[in-house]
This record gives sequence, C-alpha cells and structure tokens, in this order.
Amino acid sequence: MSSSSPPPTPPAEVPKTPTDERFKPSVFACEWAEAYRPGGFHPVKFGDILASGKYRVIRKLGNGSFSTVWLGVSDGANVPKYVAIKVMTANQSVSAASAELQIGSALSAGEGNVSPAKHVLLPLDHFDEEGPNGTHRCFVYDPMGSTVASGVHEIPQYRDVVRKMHDKRRYPKWMVKIILKHTLLGLSSLHGRNLIHSDLQPGNLLFAIHGLNEADEAELVQTVGDTTDDIKRLDGKVDRWSPPYLALGQSLHKYADFSENLEIKISDLGAAFFQDQPPTKIVTPFSLRAPEIILKQKVDENIDIWSFGCLVYELITNTQLFPVAPYGEGQETEEDDDHLLALNDILGDLSSDIMALWPRSGRWFGPDGERLNPRAELPADDDLFNPELHVDDSLETLFGQNKPDDVDEAESAVIIALIRRILNYDPALRPTAEELLEDPWFHSK
Repeated sequence: MSSSSPPPTPPAEVPKTPTDERFKPSVFACEWAEAYRPGGFHPVKFGDILASGKYRVIRKLGNGSFSTVWLGVSDGANVPKYVAIKVMTANQSVSAASAELQIGSALSAGEGNVSPAKHVLLPLDHFDEEGPNGTHRCFVYDPMGSTVASGVHEIPQYRDVVRKMHDKRRYPKWMVKIILKHTLLGLSSLHGRNLIHSDLQPGNLLFAIHGLNEADEAELVQTVGDTTDDIKRLDGKVDRWSPPYLALGQSLHKYADFSENLEIKISDLGAAFFQDQPPTKIVTPFSLRAPEIILKQKVDENIDIWSFGCLVYELITNTQLFPVAPYGEGQETEEDDDHLLALNDILGDLSSDIMALWPRSGRWFGPDGERLNPRAELPADDDLFNPELHVDDSLETLFGQNKPDDVDEAESAVIIALIRRILNYDPALRPTAEELLEDPWFHSK
C-alpha cells in the first residue's frame, strides 16, 4: 500500500550506498534508474511529444553516461520523417549546448580547402526540453545503424549464427578498409578545422542506414513489454522524477547498409575540443591512449591519429593491441606504468623523451635499460598484481598470431609498416589523416 503523501525531492547527488536508493533494482542493461533526479536524465517515455509538438517518441535507441537517445517521428518540417533525438542530462546541458553547437557549426559547411564533414554525424536541429529534473538540451540527428563495435554480429555471414564464447568474429578485409577510410575522411574534416575528437573508438563509429523513411511506423514502434522494466519505488510512492519504466535500446541494425556502398560516420562530439581550448581531462578510451595522454603532456590532433592506429590493428585482428585496463580508484600510477610497459614491449624501446617524462621509469628499468620487476617484492597474498615479470610479444608476433587467414606474409608486412608509421612515440612525426589515405594498403585489393 503506497502512502498518499508525495515523496520528497531527491538530492542531485546519486546515492553512494543501497540504503540511499529510491528504487527496486533492475537487471536491465541501460541507464541507472537512480540517475533520474534533479540534474539528471529527463523522464522520456514512448509517445512523448518533444519540442512543442515537433517530435513524437516511438522507440528507445540507446543511452550513455549523460544522455538517452530516442527515435522520433518528426512533423516533416526541414528534417527527415524519422530522427534520432539525444536528450542530455540537465547538469550537462549547458556545457553540451555551447560545445556541440559551436563544433557543429564549424563542421557544417566547407571552409577554404576543407570540405563539409560528410563522415561526421552532425546535429540537424536542437532544442531545450523542460522537465522535473531541469532543462535538457536535445540534439536531433539522422538515425544511424549499428556501431562498428557491435555491427560485426549483424553482417550477413554472422547475422543468423548463434554467438559462442571466444568465437573470433571479424569484419571481412574489404569492409575494414572502407571503415578505416571513412574514419580518416572524418578525422580530416575535424583536424582541418583544428578540432580534436579525443574519443575515437569502435563504439563511436556508426554505419549509415538506408530505407528507413520508407518504413511503416508500425515496424519501428517500441511498446511496453519484454523490452521495458517498470520502475518501482521502495516506499511504494509515485515518483515524479523518473519515467514509469526503463527501456532497452533497440538499434536500427536491420536498416544498416553492410554492402560495398556502406558509409561510416564518426559520432559523439561530446568530448571534442578545439586545439586552443583543451579540456582539463582527456577521455580517450584507456587502451587507445597516446603516450602524451598517459604522461599528461600537451595534446593535439595526433592523439586521434594514435587511436586510429590502434583501431587498424583491432579491426583487422579483432583483438586489442594494448591489453591494458583500469585497475580501479587509487591505482592510476600502476595503470599508467602497465600501459607504458606494454608500449615498450610491443612497439619497441620507449624514447628517451618518454623515459625522462615518466617519473617512475627507474622503478621498471635499470641504468643499462634492463627490465626490473618491483612486483616480485609484493606480499604473496596481493592478488591485484602478478608478481612474475610479464613481457608482451612484439607487434610482429602479435599480428602473426591474430591476423585473418586471407592476409598473407607480404600483406602483413605492409599492414605492420602502416601501424608502426602511425604509432610513432613522437606526435609530430605521426602522419596526418590525409597522408594516411594515400597509404598503399588502402589502395590494394
């Protein structure tokens, strides 16, 4: 029996312990219900009307740390019939509004010798939506299909095959080349305007879709049922800050073009910045960080080029080049050390500049460059770190172990040379996106 008195307004801070939570837990892999609070997510549900009647919500597409994304039906004025609407959390809306609009404006038209950004996903429209949790900036985009991270399971040869643990699904080589070429074209558009993406990863590369505007709405609409989970307060009261249910994102992979006409766009400019306006924190995915990010040095567009080099290896082999991951809060120095050690093992000896900037290099290397193993002195019950000295294999060995069967030794040498050319320890010596587009591998069959 729920109490008739209304619940108190929740604080802006998300709960730190279960005793502070309002809702019964959900097993759905989507945004956290507790983040529906002042400053947090806007409580969107199917059928909602946004932008004073311009858009009607019919489906959930996905969510991120600071936004939910929905498929909307538009009124048809200056935008396609179906649109993707990214609804920002209220506490991110001011910064998102200024940054993304400024960046979108810079990218939307050609300037000088820089062409319009065909391979970057840009907003078609924007508006503010008022709700119980504040004012939310909303961006409207062309709907897109799968991400490159997930699309490998949707391509024709795998679509109807049951996934098994450790199966090595990978894109065919011809698809990898197109994905990487279009990524370079997108980077060229960004870098030509002194913009740095800083979050280049497979999850931010999207397949374009075709035929969606001809689809009947009944094919696309998502309803309350198996893909929704009711949000229930622990005290039984009605919560005005949350939607009535959580919804699982339903991608539009059915409409993605995986043919030779496929098109890739770089998405999520939320972490992008102009070169003369660097943020206080770079959000590049952990294993894709360039050395200058690890060492907290000045960054430029070459951090995107480094990430791209890692993606070349990852998309061809379906394995990460640098197998490093965060240990957790308070372990940042160990994380950074492990990453630099992996660079040293896989790519070759770190440069003298990097060794000089690495405050703990003397912990891992002796005066003659020999590897040391300080973890051998750790207590036997320390289960966070392996006390044995670990040395990763070289790039050449790793590529040989993980390459697809249709890449022979001659082509392997070309690809490895490409990766080594990109992953230069000195940012100034890395090739530009335009230079990489001329690499022989992209023009071979």
